[in-house]
Amino acid sequence: MDNLLEIKGLRVAFHTDDGTVHALNDVDLELGDGETLGLVGETGAGKTTLARSIMRLIPSPPGVIEAGEIFFEGRDLVGADISEMLGIRGNRISMIFQDPMSALNPVITIGDQIAEVIGVHQKVSHKEAWERALLMLGTVGISADRAGDYPHQFSGGMKQRVVIAIALACNPTLLIADEPTTALDVTIQAQVLEMMADLKKKLGTATILITHDLGIVAQMCENVAILYAGEIVEAGTVHDIFKRTLHPYTEGLLAAIPKINENVTRLRPIDGLMPDPMALPEGCAFRERCTYATDLCRTARPALSVTEGRHKVRCFHPILKGGASYGQ
Repeated sequence: MDNLLEIKGLRVAFHTDDGTVHALNDVDLELGDGETLGLVGETGAGKTTLARSIMRLIPSPPGVIEAGEIFFEGRDLVGADISEMLGIRGNRISMIFQDPMSALNPVITIGDQIAEVIGVHQKVSHKEAWERALLMLGTVGISADRAGDYPHQFSGGMKQRVVIAIALACNPTLLIADEPTTALDVTIQAQVLEMMADLKKKLGTATILITHDLGIVAQMCENVAILYAGEIVEAGTVHDIFKRTLHPYTEGLLAAIPKINENVTRLRPIDGLMPDPMALPEGCAFRERCTYATDLCRTARPALSVTEGRHKVRCFHPILKGGASYGQ
C-alpha cells in the first residue's frame, strides 16, 4: 500500500436514547508518508470523531464503527484487537488533544509523564526513559531543569509544548493534532505552530492537523480535506482548495475570511446551519445552504469524485472560484 494511512467508506454512529447520531458517513481519506493534511470543518462536522476513530478511541457504547476500513502502515485498525492498538497508540500514532490541561495528570511531574510513555512503548529502563524525557523537553523548547515541575506551574503555551513532547516522545509515524492552538492567544499560537513545523522537518512525521482556521492550513499543510456533516465534501492540495475551489461550502468558508485589501463593514457568513446529525436530509447535506442547489441535489446524494490529480469534490454542480458552476 502506497499511503501511510488510507480510510475507505468509514461510517461512525452514536446510538443514544434520543436517537442515532450519524457522525461520519462514508468518509474516504488518504495520507502519504511525511505529509501534513489539514482537516477543516465547523463544530460538529465530525473532525474529532474521525481522529478518535483512527486511534480506536470511540466510546462504546454509544459509539460504533458501523462500516469501513482504516489501514495504517498496511494494518487494518478497525479489525485490530485491544492489545495491538495499545502497541500502536502513543508509539506509531500519537494524538495532541484540544485541552492540554485535561490531557496532563495534575499530580505527576511533566518529566515523569514523558518518561512513562517512553518506558511503556520502548521497553527501556527508568533511567534511560528519564534521560530521553529531558531531551524531549529540550526539543520543544523547555529547560530540562523544569522536568520536576507539575502542570499547574506552566502557562497554557508551555503545557501545550509538554503535550507535544509526550506525543512525539516515541517518534511516531503519524501525529494527529486536534486543534492544538485553540485555547492559546495569537502570539503563543504562532510559537507553537512554528515549533510543530520545525519538528516536522526534523522528524519527518506525517501529520493530520484538525483546525477551524484556514490561515493555519495555508501555513502548515500540503493537503486539505473539508468535512461537512460527517462527509468529506472536497479534498486536494492547498493550491487546489484555495485557488481552484470546487465545492460551494469551501467557497463560503473562504469568502468568510476577512481580507486586508478590502474595505468592508460586515463579514460574509454562510447562511443557515449544518443539518442535525440525527436527521440528515435526503440528497446533498449542504443543499439547504447552497445557492447552486437544484432538484437533483434534493433527491440524490453526490459521490466524492476525482476531478484532476488528487482534487476530489462531492457535488453535482462544482463551481469555479469566480462563482460560475461547471454544472450550469
